[in-house]
Amino acid sequence: MEEAVEAVVAAGVEPFPTVDKCDASGLGAHTSVVTDLDGTLLRSRSAFPYYALVAFETGGVPRLLLLLLLSPLAAALRLLASESACARVLVFGATAGARVRDVESAARAVLPRFYAADVHPAAWRVFSACSRRRVVLTVTPRDFAEPFLRDCLGADAVAGTELATWRGRATGMVRGVLVGRRKAEALREILAADGDGGDAPDVGLGDSRSDYAFMSMCKVRPAGHQLSQHCIFINSPNIPYYRITPFMATYPFSDSLLFSIYKYR
Repeated sequence: MEEAVEAVVAAGVEPFPTVDKCDASGLGAHTSVVTDLDGTLLRSRSAFPYYALVAFETGGVPRLLLLLLLSPLAAALRLLASESACARVLVFGATAGARVRDVESAARAVLPRFYAADVHPAAWRVFSACSRRRVVLTVTPRDFAEPFLRDCLGADAVAGTELATWRGRATGMVRGVLVGRRKAEALREILAADGDGGDAPDVGLGDSRSDYAFMSMCKVRPAGHQLSQHCIFINSPNIPYYRITPFMATYPFSDSLLFSIYKYR
């Protein structure tokens, strides 16, 4: 299947339909789903605002400034090298030396309200309709995203980049960045450990060619990168709405980003 997808891509044809073509009415307790996070289940492709929030919560203004100084390097590496190299720089700037419990506290108390404001309604419509098993694969550190995905969106399994730690503190390093084929490997491990025999997911959601590896393992694969970027979704009325805009992700020195950090202090 993966070879067939590569052949279609080489021919200049999009191999997967868009998520709006997926009929959620036919999904239910018998279907499972696996999805990417940034750009798919969330509208924004950039995770930088979430790294900034964690940096501020765990190290205050000094750590936030360090992350801001490193952000041009991260952007350059993403453009010239790889998404993996970009993620390593952001993880270092946001977590190096931080106590693990502070990172986990920020992930539970601060990030969910911002994640909830950025959930894509079309992707959520499909994700929520599949109640047999919901799996999320993300390049974002698992410690950042897992509390929200499990507690608010009902994910059954979350695989993400793993932070390296030493004596209760994050070293700023990672134990492999979950991107590209690593996502497919993580999905295989989750399926192998599943008690239902490891059947392939029924629906796969992704937003870039780096997601094709795990999407090609699924039965239905609507792509996320053609979704509308103008929809608004609030996961819960108890979570204050604040939109993290693409402008904030592109220009990390903007006043909007600083306002988003201080607003809920």
